[in-house]
Amino acid sequence: MKPTRPHLNQIESLRALAAFTVAIFHFSAYFYWSDSAVENFKLGAQGVELFYFISGFIITYSLFHSTYSIKDYFKYLGKRFSRLMPPYIVTIVLIQIIGILFCMFLWGCEHDVNFRQIVINIFFLADAFPTYDWINPIFATLEVEVQFYLIIAIIFPLFKINQWFIVLFGLALIVPGIFYNEFDTVFYNASYFCSGIALFHIYQKTSLPASYTLLTVSLITIFQFYQWYDLLPILVGIAFILIIPSQTKFLSLSGKISYSYYLIHGIAGGWFLFFTKDSVFAISNPWLMILFAMIISWIAAFGLYWLVERPSMKISRRIKYSK
Repeated sequence: MKPTRPHLNQIESLRALAAFTVAIFHFSAYFYWSDSAVENFKLGAQGVELFYFISGFIITYSLFHSTYSIKDYFKYLGKRFSRLMPPYIVTIVLIQIIGILFCMFLWGCEHDVNFRQIVINIFFLADAFPTYDWINPIFATLEVEVQFYLIIAIIFPLFKINQWFIVLFGLALIVPGIFYNEFDTVFYNASYFCSGIALFHIYQKTSLPASYTLLTVSLITIFQFYQWYDLLPILVGIAFILIIPSQTKFLSLSGKISYSYYLIHGIAGGWFLFFTKDSVFAISNPWLMILFAMIISWIAAFGLYWLVERPSMKISRRIKYSK
């Protein structure tokens, strides 16, 4: 029998928090702050790692509450990529269109549309081709997510055979990340994904000895080999899922559009601040300008969600696993 699949309201709040903190971190770069304020803003970048934690939790959650088996691997990839790729590709297209329009009407330049770079970005291969940059630096974090998607669906069926495969899987990801961190990979960020996997099983009350072991290993790894503030995404994730289960309508909706918000906030709020940051009002009211940028980004993200992401989610749901 297919397991009951309850809705996790707190996940939407976590997603909204992750998207907003990343946006605040990026938008703060348009203004001058004290050294202590700059250090505090850097904590906003932990929203990316919070997304990794959420993925570890929610992907395990969705596979657990389904009829998934290894023979459904390509259906699983179809479900993930049919949801991931349309908003991503549309964002790349928007970046090119905006670049062309600004060059044509504002700066009198010629925007170079590098189709090879676009293809390399679409397939998340910019790190494999050092001469081609990411069109937007945040796309590198999507590469990490994709790496996790490709791996977890292969290993997940083993979790049902023996709970200690969870720990072996975690160690296989975490240990290489400790010694090799030249690129931002799933291995370097393994402790966040593994913490999410472990917390799901703790939340579900299954495989508890192995899950507590994996969570402990993940926390010790970050404490020993990373910065102290790298523990924050896991601690916040644990607090929201186990302690703070409530949500608001605004956070629920913001969580639903968080992927679109993450993709488009640089185009919407970022360009708004680029053109207004030197005004007297902006210099005098940087926090208010950041708020305006976040609101503009939210509106743009809602449009991208409604027009692109929501239809792609419907396509994803039509792909069914074998019974």
